[in-house]
Amino acid sequence: MPLQSNTSPQRYKSPDGGDHQQRNVEARVRDQSWPGTLMVLGVFCTVGSMFTVATWTLLDPSVLLRVLLLLCFAGNLLPYLRSGLWLGMERFEWFLFNLLAVGPLLTGLFLWTNFLFHGPVTTTEHVVRGVESHGGFVYYEFRDDHLLAFPFARAVIKDQYPIIGNGMLISEAEGLFGVPVVVRREPIVIDH
Repeated sequence: MPLQSNTSPQRYKSPDGGDHQQRNVEARVRDQSWPGTLMVLGVFCTVGSMFTVATWTLLDPSVLLRVLLLLCFAGNLLPYLRSGLWLGMERFEWFLFNLLAVGPLLTGLFLWTNFLFHGPVTTTEHVVRGVESHGGFVYYEFRDDHLLAFPFARAVIKDQYPIIGNGMLISEAEGLFGVPVVVRREPIVIDH
């Protein structure tokens, strides 16, 4: 005969292994792999976006960093019991999920949506004053100081296309969210 003691309360479990009638009686963390997959995807999305669309977006890098940080930590303002635990995550996992998945993916979505759904394109010609080469990039400096505040928008990869001429044809547009973007850059010959 088993020990019948009321000192250690035991929960009744049905013999068929069913759950409680109310699911929230015992909320617990589940072992799952999708948050980690989204975190890795978020890191790669951030790296890819910073080398592509972030350089084409005419936004101050400090403002872009603030947007990224805001989106990374905004999810942590939600109550953990209604968001993180409901998704089956521990507190630290919920923090890392917002930091490495939600923030980077939303920032990348913002940048790509702004770039892909832009308004009418305006194309202008600019005479090159000087060219600097650092690493694998060539940075153009224009006589009219166009894009002076955005060095990454003036940079191209060295072997992207043959560098000919004394000018650059730059196509710009207003992005979907009002942030201007550089749609196209092409070296040209400008006659004086």
